[in-house]
Amino acid sequence: MINGVLVYTGKGELIVSKFSKSNAKRSISDIFRVQVINNLDVRSPILTLGSTTFHHIRSNSRDHLWLVAVTRSNANSGAIWEFLYKFDSLLNAFGLDNETTLKEEFMTCYELLDLMLNVDGVPLDTELSSVSAKMSTKPLHSINSPSDSSLDNSSSPLSISKFLNRNNRSMSVDTMNTEPSNYPWRPNGIKYKKNEIFLNINEKISILVSKDETILKAYVDGTVDLTSHLSGTPTCQFGLNDSLSVDEPNYYNSDDNGFRNQQNIPRATAGTVVLEDCKFHECVSLDKFNRDRIIKFVPPDGHIELMKYHVRDNINLPFKVTPNVINSRSRTGLDYRITLKSLFPSKLSANDVVLKIPVPSSTVDCKLNVSNGKCRFVPEESCIIWKFAKYNGLTENKLSAVTVSSNDTTQLMLQQWARPPISLDFEIMMFSNSGLVVRYLKIMEKDQKYRTVKWIKYISRSGSYEVRY
Repeated sequence: MINGVLVYTGKGELIVSKFSKSNAKRSISDIFRVQVINNLDVRSPILTLGSTTFHHIRSNSRDHLWLVAVTRSNANSGAIWEFLYKFDSLLNAFGLDNETTLKEEFMTCYELLDLMLNVDGVPLDTELSSVSAKMSTKPLHSINSPSDSSLDNSSSPLSISKFLNRNNRSMSVDTMNTEPSNYPWRPNGIKYKKNEIFLNINEKISILVSKDETILKAYVDGTVDLTSHLSGTPTCQFGLNDSLSVDEPNYYNSDDNGFRNQQNIPRATAGTVVLEDCKFHECVSLDKFNRDRIIKFVPPDGHIELMKYHVRDNINLPFKVTPNVINSRSRTGLDYRITLKSLFPSKLSANDVVLKIPVPSSTVDCKLNVSNGKCRFVPEESCIIWKFAKYNGLTENKLSAVTVSSNDTTQLMLQQWARPPISLDFEIMMFSNSGLVVRYLKIMEKDQKYRTVKWIKYISRSGSYEVRY
């Protein structure tokens, strides 16, 4: 995959060059120096010359080192850049972030590359926790290590965030356990007094409604965010109501360690959901998902984005906006009649609801009347803003407004006004725009028997929620 790795100083002096078993030669470093480093017109992070491709980044250190990966095959560019950024992070962790230190400790850099790449140039391990366990020298500092709060020197001042984390989570790491972890993203020996896992389903709905109330586009972009505070090395799995998994025999299974999310399932669900463009964190077993449609993983400690997905069908619309905009009696202004109706269940409520209604740029004032909420005219943005701190489900509110235009405004100017769409912002807890539901959540730890507190939360927000009139 990667035929060679080159490290240059900011001025173009080659310090480290490591090549895998290929026909790449050290002289290829001169080509990169001439074509990229000495060429001020080059802006692209990738350069292809014949059959050779250079992927390069600049390090975050003060010396701005050049980190270059050389390939002679049709390799995955995204994976190569991820490797380069991981390589940069490890160099910083071991103190090899400047030209002088790198020249003196260049053997440490070669040792890093030996552990990160195999003989064919395929990345093997890029996590600090597992790489440092195999190194002859230890890192000077960690990279957002989950054990930062527990490994601090007791005599040093403790930050507020670390103090709260230490007392609320009661987390510790067994520093006597020197065995490398089987999972690069999770070190061994993590212990908590209270074991908790948080699963947040975050969704953003985007919709465009035409003047005749036809939905031109509607889709949901969602993420599954995970925060785990679990002892040992547990295996987690959960099932969704996606359309390909409802027929699986393990889909509804639950045991004493399982969790049936029945009472807290969002009321507005589509039965089954067609998930598209699913992307997972590296800890998820893709074979298990493709075969059984079960998301099974050993979670990293702390917060991660576990999954991304896209939904286009059977979307639950949380609001309906019905605008009616006509010319006012004066013929130089506009008369607005807008109805805002919530479509989600009455037991739920939306927070921070903001309806933004554009008005002509020639507007100097507005006569406003609303049934509820707060409304004001903002001349700097040429719009009316209608706000609700809390909007209950299955309720309807109305707004009426008449714009007052400047004296030089003509009827032709109003007719030529582009009429930007009305936009809506909101946030709803325990409501799923896509209808996605977590049916069960299991935590399995074979070495330690403990009870886990499980939290599942659904959060729906607006993306581009627009209505034409």
